[in-house]
Amino acid sequence: MSLYSSAVKKPITTALCFVAIVIIGLFSLSRLSIDLLPDIETNTIMVMTAYPGASASDIETNVTKVMENTLNTVTNLKHITSQSKENLSIVTLEFEYGTDIDVATNDVRDKLDIVETSLPDNVENPIIFKFGTDDIPILILSVTAEESMPALYKILDDKVANPLKRIGGVGSVSVTGAPEREIQVYCDPQKLEAYNLTVEGISGIIAQENLNTPGGSIDKRVTQKSITTERVTLFHY
Repeated sequence: MSLYSSAVKKPITTALCFVAIVIIGLFSLSRLSIDLLPDIETNTIMVMTAYPGASASDIETNVTKVMENTLNTVTNLKHITSQSKENLSIVTLEFEYGTDIDVATNDVRDKLDIVETSLPDNVENPIIFKFGTDDIPILILSVTAEESMPALYKILDDKVANPLKRIGGVGSVSVTGAPEREIQVYCDPQKLEAYNLTVEGISGIIAQENLNTPGGSIDKRVTQKSITTERVTLFHY
């Protein structure tokens, strides 16, 4: 006896079977967990290395190529790409699907420890970025200003970013795009040549002279106050 003939001859039994399947399906659906933002890790790691004052060609030769030759031996590596910009080198590593990204990150970190001695002295420590759903912002706010544009960054940082950081469940809050106060130093090439100076030398002197140095502490009855020595040097040539 075939399945079709049994279903036709016993319609009540067939209907009960379908009802049982629907009930089991609805029960399973009610117990199914749903996550609007599931934790998904990609198979990509980015390594960023800063080299202040270097051109794109210097970055390509002295940093990016050296990093690529070393990171190319990482296990389960599928594809490697790089970008060389002024002051910055970016190397992107794409791994095979199914690769444990934490293990791959540790492997990349070990390779970076090996290549560190081959990089120029002024190169900063490489930074490793792992991509995941946690890195995607869930809320983006845009702010405009007409009269207080120079102070917009400070206003957003004090009045918006800091209060949001104190809210429970908030991972991080960042302010981007707003103008920040900075001091620009313009060097006269002719005077630099006359005094036998370089731009790198001027930058190093400014970094060494403009410091906040701890000066100890003062005990005043039940309170203790710290002393900080601010050293600011202005140059004029």
